[in-house]
Amino acid sequence: MTRLEERHDGLASLVEDLLAADPETAAELAGVLWTFWWLRGHMVEGRRLLERAVLIAGPYHVEVLKGLGTVAFRQGDLEAANQAFQQRLELITAGGDRRALADAFADLARVALRRGDFDRVREYAERGYAAAEGLEPQAVRAPLHMQAAAARMQGRLSEARALYLRSREINAELGNHLSVAAEDHNLFYVALHSGDREEAERRFHAASAWIFANDNAYLKPYTLLDAGVLALHDGDRERACRLIAAANRIFEDTESIPDPDDRVELDTAVDRLKSDLKDRFGSLWADGRTLSLEQARKLARA
Repeated sequence: MTRLEERHDGLASLVEDLLAADPETAAELAGVLWTFWWLRGHMVEGRRLLERAVLIAGPYHVEVLKGLGTVAFRQGDLEAANQAFQQRLELITAGGDRRALADAFADLARVALRRGDFDRVREYAERGYAAAEGLEPQAVRAPLHMQAAAARMQGRLSEARALYLRSREINAELGNHLSVAAEDHNLFYVALHSGDREEAERRFHAASAWIFANDNAYLKPYTLLDAGVLALHDGDRERACRLIAAANRIFEDTESIPDPDDRVELDTAVDRLKSDLKDRFGSLWADGRTLSLEQARKLARA
């Protein structure tokens, strides 16, 4: 990712040129680079290129649809995400790739989760499990994660913890460190809401250490949000306000929105800060929005 970032401008220009000169190769590149555009916060640029690449029929269409759906979902455009994911599902169903099918059902479960349709989340997750039956553990990790997220949002914390832990275990075995950090982030909230402050802090430190060490743009605002929520839990309202404001600014700057379970945490924290800080909220929030990433990182680890 760091090497790609160093060539960011050249890569964007290359895809632009290939869309005119060699559309199939442009689609192949877009089908690979969307992960970089997403994880490094280049979603506006990535979506613009993906929307052009998705018009190109060929062997890379499925991956372009995956990228377009994911970026649109992260931007909060559920209609565009659902359309891309449904089209991808149709192509995968025709192709018979069960591992890809499990992933496609998990993506549709994400859309259902953001819409608050927990019955559809369970339905899609179960269909994903069925598609992955008998395959390697990696095939089931996305449906497993979606079941955990739905359980968390419905307040079934013990079930959510067990599912997140199983997902974390699978990702650790696979060496998928990004997803391990993401599950530690989720387990932070499960622990905090279950009254286990010690585990919550341990999960926060584990996730934030990896996120900052690997300069992961996608997860940075989440770890600042987590630090703010933990500070608020401990009664340090001013520090909490600055951290949560910094996290919110990053979401805005990258034109992305938090995942639905984290959106609840953000909104709840902001409402409480406004109530507790009263007239001081505005100035503290404004101050937090001006923090550089390095300043916010130091404040998060204070």
